[in-house]
Amino acid sequence: MKMTLSQKILAGFLVCTVILIATAIFAIRNNEKYNDTNQWVNHTYEVLQEFDHVQTAAIDASTGTRGFVITGNDAFLEPYNVANSSINEHLAKVKSYTTDNAAQQQNIATLQKELDQNERYFEQLIDLRRKDFDKARELVASGEGKQLMDNIRRTIALCKETENTLLVERKQASTEDGRSFNIVFIALLIVVAIVLISVF
Repeated sequence: MKMTLSQKILAGFLVCTVILIATAIFAIRNNEKYNDTNQWVNHTYEVLQEFDHVQTAAIDASTGTRGFVITGNDAFLEPYNVANSSINEHLAKVKSYTTDNAAQQQNIATLQKELDQNERYFEQLIDLRRKDFDKARELVASGEGKQLMDNIRRTIALCKETENTLLVERKQASTEDGRSFNIVFIALLIVVAIVLISVF
């Protein structure tokens, strides 16, 4: 049965309408997926930043304690106290940010233990310095504090390596989502153009 001109136009219009609706639905869903992937990328950067804050605070606590041991001046304990509070704050954040990652939670548990050991070491060192400078100096010379800080640095490096692996995967997923959308969108536009040309 041969179609009349008006039927052809109507059929072309309906086909184009269906394709455009499908394109719109695909665009909306793909955009949601793309935004979700980008949110995870930003989330990973936030986690990495929190680990940096933890390491910086641990170094500040060490610097403040050593300054107190050398000088006996309580003013050096102010950055130590601030750093301890900062460590707890940023460690709590990084725990809450990584609840979906069991391996990272285990790394953070290890880091927590090492930071607790480090804090006990600092407390012991401060107490010794108040009583006997020579004994405090001997404890510093033993290298225990350096070993504790080295352990903390290694664990933080492991935590950041885990996050960087996720970052690469999430960036790649974001790029692929954008590329897939462009390919499908262009293909659908070509189909619409072909339909319109066929009708005319």
